[in-house]
Amino acid sequence: MNNIPKNVLEIMERLRGAGFEAYAVGGCVRDSLMGREPKDWDICTSARPEQVKAALSGKRIIDTGIRHGTVTVLYGGGSYEITTFRVDGPYSGNRRPETVEFTDDITADLSRRDFTVNAMAWSPEQGLVDPFGGRDDMEKGVLRAVGEPERRFREDALRILRGVRFYACTGFEPEPRTAAAMLSCRELLDNISAERKRAELTSALVSGNVKDPFTVFREIVAQVIPELRPSFDLEQRTPHHCYDVYTHILTAADNCESRDPAVKTAMLLHDAAKPLCRKFYDGQDHFKGHPAAGAKIAAGVMRRLKFDNASVDRVIGLVRFHDVRLVGGMPQILKLMGLLGKGMDDIFAVMRADALAQSPYLREQKLELIDGGEKNYVLAVAGDLCHDFAHLAVKGSDAMEAGLCGREIRAGLRCCLNAVMNGKIKNTPPDGRKCLADFAEKIHSNSQDHR
Repeated sequence: MNNIPKNVLEIMERLRGAGFEAYAVGGCVRDSLMGREPKDWDICTSARPEQVKAALSGKRIIDTGIRHGTVTVLYGGGSYEITTFRVDGPYSGNRRPETVEFTDDITADLSRRDFTVNAMAWSPEQGLVDPFGGRDDMEKGVLRAVGEPERRFREDALRILRGVRFYACTGFEPEPRTAAAMLSCRELLDNISAERKRAELTSALVSGNVKDPFTVFREIVAQVIPELRPSFDLEQRTPHHCYDVYTHILTAADNCESRDPAVKTAMLLHDAAKPLCRKFYDGQDHFKGHPAAGAKIAAGVMRRLKFDNASVDRVIGLVRFHDVRLVGGMPQILKLMGLLGKGMDDIFAVMRADALAQSPYLREQKLELIDGGEKNYVLAVAGDLCHDFAHLAVKGSDAMEAGLCGREIRAGLRCCLNAVMNGKIKNTPPDGRKCLADFAEKIHSNSQDHR
């Protein structure tokens, strides 16, 4: 390993200079051996937390997990977690050990970790420390639990979703005993916080390869999102589709070029309502209304998994409008811009991924419509074309001057906005005021007629 940052080497050198062992450990070692750039560098040491602080005196150190032997040192512009070698006591709630016991044995520390590819350590003096065959498993593309698989997952059920994520992100396929234990322990995920489950699932989704892991472990996915289970093996008897609903969903998710967690979540949920809306007539299946019903399902799933409100709103919009046929030209695009807001930047990627996951039937025509819609969107943005009340040349005060009041004001502005977007009038104050006056005259005339 020759890509270890200078800061990490200096921290290990200071700990060794104080008489302690120190290693880079876990995911950073795995990623380095795979030729990937690690996101974080973690260090484990035989030094107790107070000894770490003494060895690194002069540096700012934060007690981020002092109960479990972890401190974070701010060093050379970076932050690094340093954890004392430890052995875990009994676990509670299928998530965390109730107690930890510090040890001087690096192998004992590595033995408590989840998978062999994460149970490796490295130091300049010792080289690679790999007591459980992680490097060999990594070279074979195998994900293997350290020790007894079921015990590992009962200790910490989040490891089940981590296994799915590693499969998605690295292509390492869980070996049979590990895979069987992941599936048999999946109900323990109910004890894990929504935030933790969300983080693991979205990390897997943005990997760009979910079809295989989410198929093999679909019951684990459904343990977290049971709304997807009805889509399993549900055929789509229509010339537009060549996959069952769930396989189509995963194919579309992999097709989507975006790596935005909200967009990928929209792909996972975009057809979740098809089982509810499926009707067979005229010799084929129809799924009318599934986008609107799917938006409601997506809202429920995301709120349960504690997504932030902005992401929930984006996904609701993307699911609701993913199946719109873009045949209405610029007026339709302007209307979508008003309805989708920021989600408009992503809707074409969602539509394109959806179309590419369907059968070849009319695929080229569908893609041409999507391309045309995206071109109109680019033109609309470049020209700052009117698509919502904020862009409208007339405001509420103009509506009141036209004689409108209460709910009539918004209705009059909506009428004016639609006229502008459909090209019937120009977006200027004179044209807008005339439109408002005509609207006021019409509703007031209708009111007189009903007296």
